[in-house]
Amino acid sequence: MKNLLLKTLPALALIAGAQAQAADWTLLGDVVAAGGSFTLTTAFNADDDAPFNLSGNPAAWIDTVELAAGLPFHALDLADEPAYEGSLASRSFTVRAGDTLSFDWRFSTLETLFQDQAFAVLGGQLVTLATRGSATPGVHSFSRTFDTGGTVTLAFGVVDTGDFNGVSTLTVSGVTLAPVPEPASWALLLAGAAGLAALRRKAQR
Repeated sequence: MKNLLLKTLPALALIAGAQAQAADWTLLGDVVAAGGSFTLTTAFNADDDAPFNLSGNPAAWIDTVELAAGLPFHALDLADEPAYEGSLASRSFTVRAGDTLSFDWRFSTLETLFQDQAFAVLGGQLVTLATRGSATPGVHSFSRTFDTGGTVTLAFGVVDTGDFNGVSTLTVSGVTLAPVPEPASWALLLAGAAGLAALRRKAQR
């Protein structure tokens, strides 16, 4: 019974995957993808921002970042702080109603004057993950359950706002798409749970 239950539980689809699967993602700017995690910075290049530039590629100009994220121009500006440069990772995938997308993220910055911004874009909707002023230490989680099915694009990135100084870094890991269970799977799962409960009651007698 236990093995049957394990087989019927919905598998988690790790869409970040190992380094070999990074080719499924579009990377822009200073991005390193390895071991199922992504590290993105606002470092322009290894000469000006050493040792904070990780990939050897410069952070991209903001109009390129916004275009790649599917956002209108100036969407990543903050109040009185225009965005100047940044990095982005994006990928499109197919979901069903009830599927849940989640990932863990961490934001850090050397900026001391302006906010900078870590963000995600899911299905065209911009979500600010953190700015310098709102950032709290440690790893945080993002999760979204889809009301409808279809093809959606996930993008996440980090941008300099206000100036080009003070490198900011966004690390994302565990990008996971958990499918909604099929009705048959739910039925088997409930039947298995009922069977286990009956066995416990019998054992107690």
